[in-house]
Amino acid sequence: MADRPTSPRPAVYTGGCLCGHIRFEAVGEPYDPHLCSCPHCTRLSGSPITGWAGFRRDAFTWTGPGTPSTYRSWPTMERWFCSFCGTPLGGAGDGAEYLGICIPSLDNWAGITPIGHSYRDKTPAWLPPIPSTQPTS
Repeated sequence: MADRPTSPRPAVYTGGCLCGHIRFEAVGEPYDPHLCSCPHCTRLSGSPITGWAGFRRDAFTWTGPGTPSTYRSWPTMERWFCSFCGTPLGGAGDGAEYLGICIPSLDNWAGITPIGHSYRDKTPAWLPPIPSTQPTS
């Protein structure tokens, strides 16, 4: 019997909140990993930079045991967080093909390198630019 070619398995990313109440799984390579320093994202995260990675909505699953609480930050945008520990998890625009996951909520995020930095001009002067990123706005 001849060896059958094998196709590479898609990447699987898992993650969740600090207390473990919310868990999720995303299959596939992250889309447009980037940083953002806009006033909205900095308030959301409590940090001068928020890291985002996109995943296809149809390749993303909440795996439990709980489900996230939601907050509509814009009329067409929903944000997700844990109602127990407060961890920001991500968000998505209504009907968007991709959703955004907060990079630090991933268990295996060390290999994700941001390729852009939105609102870099809003980053505090004491925080040097991150070499791997380019300004995107």
